[in-house]
Amino acid sequence: MATDIALRPSTTCTLYGIEDTLAALVTSIDLCESAEARTAILADIGEALRTAREKRDRIVAFLRHCADQENFADEEIARLEKRKQQIGRVRGELEQYVIGVIQRFVAPDRKGIQRLDGNVSAMRLQKNPDAVLVTDIALVPLAFKDAVVTLPAYAWEALLNRVGSEDRKEFERLVKRLEYRPDKRELAKELKAGTTIAGADLQFGDMRLVVS
Repeated sequence: MATDIALRPSTTCTLYGIEDTLAALVTSIDLCESAEARTAILADIGEALRTAREKRDRIVAFLRHCADQENFADEEIARLEKRKQQIGRVRGELEQYVIGVIQRFVAPDRKGIQRLDGNVSAMRLQKNPDAVLVTDIALVPLAFKDAVVTLPAYAWEALLNRVGSEDRKEFERLVKRLEYRPDKRELAKELKAGTTIAGADLQFGDMRLVVS
């Protein structure tokens, strides 16, 4: 029968079935549903790297293409961010102009609201919440300021230990935020020197690919 001799499309993901472009290869890896299929593709890539110089060149070219696309994306993000800022400035200027028009020409209603109505929209003025403007932080009394201090944790503990237990409880109660951050530079120095430090270990850097 005709159906017996018709060739069925292959559904196996292999390097050689999609080697027209490495972009298609990456897509095929994403589309593979099983880990085994993805492993098979990567194995084919490994074999190609070991045996064919032209395939190595193609992979290097594709890696460079990926890097170029990342740079393009960064440039596009910067362009869109600049565009966003420009649009924001235009919106702000227009809003301030409209506020001025409403303040000058629109009388408040019985509720004290100045409002301009359109056919399907409306614009009204609303007072923003009051905000504190600090003109000179040095003149603000200590009772109204927080001290933000970064110091080694052992120094902090030493300071607490120097005061009495009652004073320490009061100081700890007044702390609004206490966060311990590891000093990785000092940790690395000691760990590389062979010092054993509880809670920390030296993680050796992974290999990274340099394309030339």
